Amino acid sequence: MTDNASVATKKRSLTRESLLNAAGAVVLRLGADALTLEAVAKEAGVSKGGLLYHFPSKDSLLTSIVENLIEQFEKSLEIEIAREGNPSVKGAWLRAFIRASDLFDRQNAAIQSGLLAAIAKHSKLVQPVQEASKRWQQKAYNCGIIPLKASIILLAMDGLSLNQLLSISTIDDQERSQVVAELIRMTYSDD
Repeated sequence: MTDNASVATKKRSLTRESLLNAAGAVVLRLGADALTLEAVAKEAGVSKGGLLYHFPSKDSLLTSIVENLIEQFEKSLEIEIAREGNPSVKGAWLRAFIRASDLFDRQNAAIQSGLLAAIAKHSKLVQPVQEASKRWQQKAYNCGIIPLKASIILLAMDGLSLNQLLSISTIDDQERSQVVAELIRMTYSDD
């Protein structure tokens, strides 16, 4: 790849990222129903044609937002895996997943909530989430923990995510932290 091609690719990537950030800002401020190509273009300070160059439809924009959230989560997960030191130690991957999920939920609840509304209207948006969940489940099953226990931990994290996402507030922050600590403890025990 020539230097000019590399610079152009990087610029397209940065522009695409700024458009995704603008879309996220629209969802956060106005809700998923207000997410239109015009609103995102205005938020990003680009023409609608400039937006259409990167995202030819609202569906492609929504799909990219979902995929971007998954990518952000997986980056957080990689950081947490590195914190484990030796990722091949029993339960290390699952502990990293628990911590990454907890942090990600706390930091991204508003955008996730807006996207939940979009997913309800555009059911195909759930497909990238389903694919990622299957990958994560396989990794959890392969980290040395009994698969049933790994499933219980994953389902508990899903419950915590939904609690945060839907603002159900069945538990407060302190109780949530205690649940997370207990799930992490479970990854060390053999029972």
